[in-house]
Amino acid sequence: MHVLVTGATGYIGGRLIPRLLDRGHTVRALVRDPRRIAGRSWFERVEVARGDLTQPAGLRAALAGVDAAYYLVHSMHARGSFVDLDRRAARTSSTPRAACAR
Repeated sequence: MHVLVTGATGYIGGRLIPRLLDRGHTVRALVRDPRRIAGRSWFERVEVARGDLTQPAGLRAALAGVDAAYYLVHSMHARGSFVDLDRRAARTSSTPRAACAR
């Protein structure tokens, strides 16, 4: 199975990815800055998709060809209202256009 993991730089995403890989899945990690996961033990074993969940174009590209996706993102460290940013990212992620990447 080809799996997209958003939130790969976080606690849960960073622990989920090696488990998915160990189970034989192909994993694509969507990150804004690939340098933030470059030191992870699994970095060389994943496809890295650069993008931001608030931007539909990057999300569509990241979803291309995946069978399942994990949405593990929060914006608590962002400037401004993290509630508004999270809502915007979730809406972008759940739009029919984003889901039609296949």
